[in-house]
Amino acid sequence: MLRLTTKKILASTLAASVIAAFTLASSVATAATTLRFGHVNNTGELATELYQEFADKVGQRSKGEVIIKVFPAEQLGKEVDLIQQVKSGALDISSPSMAALSNLAPALEIASAPFLWADWAQAQKVISGPAFQPIFDELAAKHNVLMLSKIWYWGWRNLTTGNKAVNTPEDMAGMKIRVPESPVWVEMIKAMGASPTPIPFGEVYMALQMKVVDGQENPIPTIYTRKFYEVQAHLSMTRHMLQNNTVIINKRSLGKLSPELQKVLFEEIATLSDKNSKVQQEREASMLEEIRKTGKTAIVDNPDRAAFAAKMAPAYKSLESRWGVDNLQRIRAAVAATK
Repeated sequence: MLRLTTKKILASTLAASVIAAFTLASSVATAATTLRFGHVNNTGELATELYQEFADKVGQRSKGEVIIKVFPAEQLGKEVDLIQQVKSGALDISSPSMAALSNLAPALEIASAPFLWADWAQAQKVISGPAFQPIFDELAAKHNVLMLSKIWYWGWRNLTTGNKAVNTPEDMAGMKIRVPESPVWVEMIKAMGASPTPIPFGEVYMALQMKVVDGQENPIPTIYTRKFYEVQAHLSMTRHMLQNNTVIINKRSLGKLSPELQKVLFEEIATLSDKNSKVQQEREASMLEEIRKTGKTAIVDNPDRAAFAAKMAPAYKSLESRWGVDNLQRIRAAVAATK
């Protein structure tokens, strides 16, 4: 009787172990993958809304298998810090501008080259096409950074100035213009005939107010939300540079997901990229009209863009070695082919 009881106990224990092992294996197989998405956009900005929508939709479509936790407003660091975190794998996803991403692959800065693009449709086609692909391949091979989205429209950069309106490059003689500390901006403003003056972004409003510099350049949404128009009497619609942002992911982070789940990420970010392009351009137009209505800033709607573009040859020549002659020629050929 004792022997029978012992056998029953052993059988029961074995069965329980098998069930526990099966349950554990099943749990591991269906365990959610959590991806951390850090970005610099503030609450109330369109991008912030859409990045959270991306996280929500991925969670829904994956039935909870992929959880994306979003950290906005520089909670995890500034733009350049977030790029390095994605490179190292400390962060999974971020959304830098192509100019900022050029710290890893300098040729990406070509997307911000002055007076390169005729319109957004042309830029979208070329950036998404084969001309830029070798640079994206370099980013993946050397830095473990993959593109979830190559396209995230931010806006055309325009020039604001204080005491003097700008219609032509000659109007900029003697002016000090705030720029980011980046070669393409420095060379562009020099070619325009003004003095480029690097100032941290957070200090720009005060620098304009105190007349440390005569002007600055940024997309309309930035000029509007940061209220630069309050301390600048003139806004010239030079559209000298396109700011296109991206959405990047660490290569190993993407590799954690099955092909089906990877497809969900790519499809959802593509849908929201299209939505962003449409809504951001609508907001860009409405914000410009709001600035106009304040009466604080006189808007030069049609500066001589051809005259500005004609001044850019020295800037391109100076930047060739940074970008790579082959990269620049290939991209300019693609631009010419889409006109």
